[in-house]
Amino acid sequence: MFYENPFNIMMLKDKIEKAPERPGVYLLKDKKGKIVYIGKARNLKDRLRAYTTTQEDPRKTSLINRATDLDFIVTNSEVEALILEENLIKINKPKFNVRLKDDKKFPYLKITVQEKYPRIFPTRNLRSDGSILFGPFTSAKALRKALRGVKRIFQIRTCNKKLPNPSPLRPCLNFLMNRCLGPCQGTVPEEIYRERVNNVIAFLQGKENKLCNELEKQMFEASANEDFEKAAILRDQLMALREIMRNQPSFFSDRVARDIFGIAKTDTLAFATRFKVREGKLVGKEEYPLTLAKGTKDSEILESLARSIYTHTFDLPDEVILPVELEEEVAEPLIQWFKAQRDRSVKIYRPQRGAKLRLLNLANSNAEVGLAEIVPVPKIHQANLDLQHFLGLPKPPRIIEGVDISNISGKSATGSIVVFHDYYPYKPDYRLFKIKTVTGPNDYAMMEEVLSRRVKRQIKENKPLADLVLIDGGKGQLSTAIRAYQKTISESGNPIPMPVMLAFAKRTDTLYFEDGRAISIPASSPALKLLKRIRDEAHRFAITYHKKLRGKTLFLSELDGLVGIGEKRKVALIRYFGSLEKLKLATVDEIAKVKLIGKSLAEKIYEYLHET
Repeated sequence: MFYENPFNIMMLKDKIEKAPERPGVYLLKDKKGKIVYIGKARNLKDRLRAYTTTQEDPRKTSLINRATDLDFIVTNSEVEALILEENLIKINKPKFNVRLKDDKKFPYLKITVQEKYPRIFPTRNLRSDGSILFGPFTSAKALRKALRGVKRIFQIRTCNKKLPNPSPLRPCLNFLMNRCLGPCQGTVPEEIYRERVNNVIAFLQGKENKLCNELEKQMFEASANEDFEKAAILRDQLMALREIMRNQPSFFSDRVARDIFGIAKTDTLAFATRFKVREGKLVGKEEYPLTLAKGTKDSEILESLARSIYTHTFDLPDEVILPVELEEEVAEPLIQWFKAQRDRSVKIYRPQRGAKLRLLNLANSNAEVGLAEIVPVPKIHQANLDLQHFLGLPKPPRIIEGVDISNISGKSATGSIVVFHDYYPYKPDYRLFKIKTVTGPNDYAMMEEVLSRRVKRQIKENKPLADLVLIDGGKGQLSTAIRAYQKTISESGNPIPMPVMLAFAKRTDTLYFEDGRAISIPASSPALKLLKRIRDEAHRFAITYHKKLRGKTLFLSELDGLVGIGEKRKVALIRYFGSLEKLKLATVDEIAKVKLIGKSLAEKIYEYLHET
């Protein structure tokens, strides 16, 4: 593909040559200075040079056609560029970057581990202050459920009191309901509270098996030491955890933490599903509606989503399973970031077989269901719904065609087809036909010719047939139309289903079916008004073309007696003036302006028209 504005490329080339061969982030801007795309690169100059070459990707072509300026920010490493890119995208919301639909900010669970007595609470503020975050939670219900579980099992505080305090504070309702240990009372040793916080972190990471084993060990130790009160508390926590685990489906026998992504998309919308598998069990499902520029690749969507999720959450998996392979230059910064954050390697790949592939396919299926829910569904007009009801159709007819024939004793015969989409005329699909194979007044043969040509063209261009075809006339015209459709479809060899075909009589407004049934739709119904509009529009379209052809015929015959005017000159005159009346009103000089008509011939034409 070629660029619409080569001047843009020249402007950008100058700045690209000044870009350093270092990691960083680049910002492409439009003529108003607005940022339209933010990207990262291991080598800024190499990446930016790629934009100056001819692009096969229509999305990149569209991007460069919009970009008139660029800035770049150099970083120390590609990992730093990854973080900076994510932050800048959240702030600027560029049009050509993948981002959450409606620019949503999903909530996280925040644990203030930097405090002496940490607290847990929901937040949308991702500012770095030493706390750790779990999420994002795309479902508020899932977040509330996780928070209730933490309060019930581990009794961690959720308040914003500043602790420790020199003297005990007034106890809150959570303390009185055994939903908080009450560090504000000054009776909880810091090491015991900190142990609970560590258990919460393990719980939110999905390490229930490890946590259960640890709690069970501590429970038996407390019991052996005759600390029965502590043993009872540990028992209650253990039973609550096992109840949660009982409701989690198991997919794998190993203890590897996995995130499995599924994706579905249209041109401008995408929907991603993330299955969280911890210790072999599916512990959660998160859903992400996304907006994107037309032509965005699946790999770019997944890379943007992974960056958005993992650069904020504490809960990192051991494996990330994707429906498509990421290019090395895309995957490598993520892998490096994982290693820098947790000092461990994370595997990013697409499985080829087995349980992982089955779960990946399930994630994709869930994404398709989610996409169907966010894709706008066009509203169906009441007239189309009424037609479904009165005609007994399985679904409302969305594409309706009207057919009409116009002629005078077989002369200047024309046919028209008008098309309505969801109650409204769709004029790009209107078609006019000049009858070629029929001589004399034979409306049935003309109808067959028009519809045969129409259906052949639709099949050849791989276009869908209408849901409903409305024939102007009675039972005879309907039988001819059905025969034309059946014959043309049969000759094509394609198993194309026949549309519903009806004849619509003018005088009585009666509808005739193929099997001979006849019905009348109530006069007050929007359905009848729609059918009348289609019939009248088809008639108007056909008769306008018929009059035009008839006018040409009269024009040409009027000049038959004039010597020196052949067929080409007659056509030139009609193209220039449009009608015989306008030619008669023209002066000699105006006639002489017509191609192939000189001054002397113009005088002859003028005298001839004004003598007759």
